[in-house]
Amino acid sequence: MDWESYERYRATFLLIGVAFISFLLLAFQRTSAVKHLRAFLVVCTLPTERFLTDLNAVPTAPSRANVQRNPADLAGRTDWAAPAEEQRALRVLSDENARLRELLELQRRQWAGSVAAHVSGRDPQRWFQEIVLDKGREDGIAADDPVIAIVDEREGLVGRVTEADSHVSKVMLIQDSLSAVAATVLGDAFEDGVVEGGNSHDLILRFLDRGSRIKIGDEVVTSGLGAVFPQGIPVGWVVDLSLDPRQLFLQAKLRPAVKANQLRWVLILVHHANT
Repeated sequence: MDWESYERYRATFLLIGVAFISFLLLAFQRTSAVKHLRAFLVVCTLPTERFLTDLNAVPTAPSRANVQRNPADLAGRTDWAAPAEEQRALRVLSDENARLRELLELQRRQWAGSVAAHVSGRDPQRWFQEIVLDKGREDGIAADDPVIAIVDEREGLVGRVTEADSHVSKVMLIQDSLSAVAATVLGDAFEDGVVEGGNSHDLILRFLDRGSRIKIGDEVVTSGLGAVFPQGIPVGWVVDLSLDPRQLFLQAKLRPAVKANQLRWVLILVHHANT
C-alpha cells in the first residue's frame, strides 16, 4: 500500500470514527455520563469564554494601576486629555457597576434568597436559545429555576434553568422556539395566553380570543400558571397584532422586556426563594 492510499484510508476511518462518536453522543445525550462530560467541557472553557467576553466589551483595556490611581481625574478630563481607550474602559466599568447595583438592590428588596450570577458563556450559533451562568448546584441552583434581569430598574424575564452542574448552569432563553411561558395581558384585556420564542429578538403571545380588547402598548407579564414562573414578572410589550396562520386566534408580537444581547448579570430565583 503506497503512502497516498494510506492517507486516504486513514482519513476515511477518522471520519467514520468521528461520525460514530457524534451519533453516540446524540443518542445518549440525556444520560448522566454525557451530561457530566458536557458540564466538564463547559467548566474547562469558561476562562477562555470569559476572557473573550471581556475582550469584546473593552477593546483596549487600560492598566489596572491607572484606573485605580486616578478614576476621578480621568472621568473629569476632556477627550483630548485622556486616552479614548481609558474613557471607554471607564464607561464600561461604570455601566457594569450600575447594572450590578440595580440587580443587588432588587435582590434585597424583592427576591431575598435568590442568587446573582454572571453570564459567562454564549454560543453564537445558539444566541437566542441559551446562556451559560457561573453558578450551579453548589449555589442552590436546580432545573426549572426562573431567571430574571434588570432593565430600567425593573425586572424582566430571561428564561429558566435547564441544566445545573456543580458550578455552572445552562438557561433556556424565552426567545428559544422551544420556550413557552404562561402570561397575562395587563390593562383592559386582562387575558391569558402563551408567550413563545422564535429564535429572534421578538416574542409571540398566542391563543388570544379573536374578540380580545388587547391593544398595542399593553404590557404582558407572567401569569403564575404552571408553577414555574412567579406571577407578575414583565415579559414584554405588544407592538403588533394579527391572526394566527389558521385564522383561529389572535396573536400579538411582543418587544421583550429584556433583550437577549444585553445580558451580563442575572438573578436566579431558586426554589426556596420562590416559596
